Amino acid sequence: MDDSIKQALIDIVGEQNFTDSLIDLVSYSYDSSDHSHRPDAAVWPTTSEQVSGILTMANERRFAVTPRGAGTGLAGGAVPARGGLILDLCRMDKILDIQIVDRRVVVQPGVVYADLERALNPYGFFFPPDPASGKVSTLGGNVATNAGGLKGAKYGVTKDYVMALEIVLPDGRIMRTGSNCMKSVSGYDLTRLFVGSEGTLGVVTEITLKISPKPLAFKTSLALFPSLKDAGKSVADIMHSGVIPSVLEVLDDNSIRVLREHADMDLPDVMAIILVETDGYTEI
Repeated sequence: MDDSIKQALIDIVGEQNFTDSLIDLVSYSYDSSDHSHRPDAAVWPTTSEQVSGILTMANERRFAVTPRGAGTGLAGGAVPARGGLILDLCRMDKILDIQIVDRRVVVQPGVVYADLERALNPYGFFFPPDPASGKVSTLGGNVATNAGGLKGAKYGVTKDYVMALEIVLPDGRIMRTGSNCMKSVSGYDLTRLFVGSEGTLGVVTEITLKISPKPLAFKTSLALFPSLKDAGKSVADIMHSGVIPSVLEVLDDNSIRVLREHADMDLPDVMAIILVETDGYTEI
């Protein structure tokens, strides 16, 4: 990356939001996967217009741009495989609007999942997908990877809650998809196209999400089985019963052994375990 491009990037985002220092670039050379490659520079945009300016220039000058959130992904999506520029969105971290009556929030992509949960907690609401990395992962990254977690059996994954997006396309144009309405059936469902696209189709700069009332009661159970086949049949029976658990996890004998040896958990010596959690709004 030549100096003229670096200066143009500084002109767009400001000197305080640009880096080509070695220590920064090394930290951006990897995520939570096994892949690594060092970028040539990194920027921290703070507005959609800055993202647009960066992508417009990248399209004209033909250099690679890799969007990045918190770097918690396990698939290497935040690793700059072709060098070029890291577009770190973590400074776009504002919760722009909370509408409890409409059951929606509007956030920037750098908002951390756990910070949104803390903001919603006083209202008795939550954002259900619950990724395992939720304490540090960003909502932009959740949208880019269509993240989900243990509660997917009942609550689904991120795509089930994205109502609308603001996106900067690779040529710098800014577009909006979706609607603020819970039911919106007009036109193509472009929102679903971008959720899970891992930054390959555009950069998400604003997200409108559905939120849900927080359950008040929880029950957790552990069931033991002599075989994985028996555990699988039990899972099918549970789902056919009409009771949808919030968590339904199966552990095989290898998983049980690893947990017993490395997590110091006193698990029984069986071939399979099912962990079941149910939630609701009244205690039985």
